[in-house]
Amino acid sequence: MAVSPEDGVERSRRRETGSLSIGALKAFVTVVDQGSFSRAAAVLGVSQPNISNQINALEQICGVRLLNRRTQNQNLTDAGRELYTRARLVISRVDDFEMTANLFSGLKRGRMSIGFSTPPATMQLISQFRRTYPDIEISTRLGNTRSLTQDVMECRADVAIISLLEPDPVLACHLVFEQSLNLMVPIDHPFAQRDHIDARELGGLPLVLREEGSVTRALTEIALGRSANSVERGFIVESREAVKEATAHGIGFGCILDGETGHDARLKALPVHGLPRTGGVYIVTLRENMEIPAVSAFIRLAGLRKDTV
Repeated sequence: MAVSPEDGVERSRRRETGSLSIGALKAFVTVVDQGSFSRAAAVLGVSQPNISNQINALEQICGVRLLNRRTQNQNLTDAGRELYTRARLVISRVDDFEMTANLFSGLKRGRMSIGFSTPPATMQLISQFRRTYPDIEISTRLGNTRSLTQDVMECRADVAIISLLEPDPVLACHLVFEQSLNLMVPIDHPFAQRDHIDARELGGLPLVLREEGSVTRALTEIALGRSANSVERGFIVESREAVKEATAHGIGFGCILDGETGHDARLKALPVHGLPRTGGVYIVTLRENMEIPAVSAFIRLAGLRKDTV
């Protein structure tokens, strides 16, 4: 049957003003499967008028009759048969989505990307999380504070475990532990007989420095009073392992944060006293990521407060 322009405009208007709901599609499919409005209402746990209203609304949105109501078994119209198949496909996809979402919310399935700049603290937290939630797949990426903060901001990492001088106001930041600066010295150097070193002494020493963007570098510059000459004379490397190796081979004295000194028989870590401030290891994430079950569980397992620092 030909459709007049006026009928086409009216159907378009109904589609624009209506709202296609999953509930209406489920009502439609259930009526067909059960053969009556009353049995469909019983299966869905709603009233029969509710089912009738859902079907009426769906027909108005589609602009066609879906069911021949004059027959006892609610037979499908030609349009109804075509849309019924598609409605079942939509509902199947929705059911699959809901089942998968339930697995994610129950931490029975999921993925989480973790960036880190401090392996010792990170691997301890990941180990605890994997024992508790073995079905969550974890990927990692290594970087410094600057690069990992950018990874979180651009959603390349769900969370990052990084050193910060202070919480980033843009992100949700959760303190794991505070960090101070240490000077690594060769075990056979006279400094190894000491139990600490004063920040004022660093300016005259050949130093092995971390790259710009790391909190280790920032704290070292604070200890040096941001002395340009001391920084320019420093030997710059891009990892704490390189700092240790450079120190062990006599290139200079390396600066490393608490929790990263490790156990190297060639070296001794001297706490740097007299610093005007310290840093800290934080778990950072986008504020909206706190609604992701795996992220909130990771932070909760770390024994942290869920509210933002």
